[in-house]
Amino acid sequence: MSKNSLHKLISEKRCIIVCGGGGVGKTTTAAGLALAATRVHKKVLVVTIDPAKRLAEAFGFSQKSLELGGEPILLSSEAKQKLGIAPDAALSVGILNPKYVLQQVISQTLSQEQADRLQKTILYTQLSEMVYGLQEYTAYEWVTRMIQNGDYDLIVLDTPPSFHAKDFFLVPDKVKNLMESRVFQLFAPKKRSWFSAVMSFSWIEKLLGHKLYHESRMFLETFALLRDRILERCDLLSRFFTQHEVAVIAVSTPESSAMFELDGLDHFLRERKIQLEGVIVNQVEQTNSMDLEDLNTLNDDLQAKLKQLELHQQKRVEKAQLSIQKCRARYPLLEVVTAPMVYEPDGFTILKQTANSLYPLPF
Repeated sequence: MSKNSLHKLISEKRCIIVCGGGGVGKTTTAAGLALAATRVHKKVLVVTIDPAKRLAEAFGFSQKSLELGGEPILLSSEAKQKLGIAPDAALSVGILNPKYVLQQVISQTLSQEQADRLQKTILYTQLSEMVYGLQEYTAYEWVTRMIQNGDYDLIVLDTPPSFHAKDFFLVPDKVKNLMESRVFQLFAPKKRSWFSAVMSFSWIEKLLGHKLYHESRMFLETFALLRDRILERCDLLSRFFTQHEVAVIAVSTPESSAMFELDGLDHFLRERKIQLEGVIVNQVEQTNSMDLEDLNTLNDDLQAKLKQLELHQQKRVEKAQLSIQKCRARYPLLEVVTAPMVYEPDGFTILKQTANSLYPLPF
């Protein structure tokens, strides 16, 4: 890839998927990347899963909006000014709420009468907990709808947290396998199946009780339509990552455990014929030399401790740079971009520094 590959991805892609292991700063990186993209595009959307409190405050989200989700929110003029976004550009933020997205899927698939009937059943409550717990599936649903609508020039997707980064790419197959399993075959029986015959026996009604029995029948009949939609979407979503308009980039840190997971993710993606198109090494320690004149005003003991701290910090910087060199040697065809460790309490400052490291402003 060329030296300016990250710039090229921002300019040419419709969706950038930001993935990586836990604790590498995916959410902050995705938000910073979206902010940088406003220097190229007029309408940018970042879809995030669980923003840190300071990021949520910087974006202007209330606790209620975080819990309910909903359609993306356009950043205010005040927030845009603080983030340095041009007046003619717009950055929207979507907080993924799986329950909200699932309700959208239901409304698009079922009639109002069918949707009301399904959502009032006892089994739907249990099923919806199971399905919208799969955040990855609802993330796919939401982002693909946004792309089809053409409301944004670029969408940056912060992938849901998971034990391993590769879990995100397995979800379409996992959901499909679940929907095609024997359990769901029972939940969506064909006409005149043995299950239908068994369910018609009066002893089943006596066992379950009249209300639960009839609610179960109602649920089974209605869910069959929703299940077909989910299966159809899974087939489409399994090919989503390989589309030309979609780019997958990985976030890591200089830590050896994060680099090890990055190697595993890259190997996994290549096996599935998904191209990793960039690497961002986040949380890179920076040299911060102390003012010797200021040190001279302190007592000897404190001076020694501060110098020891500076030496320790310098070793961390050297270790990080060595890790980055190894990463670039490991991925010679990819651009490896670094983002500094930011020790700031202010969300706006964090986003601006991250954006500037990913897409430096011209002098």
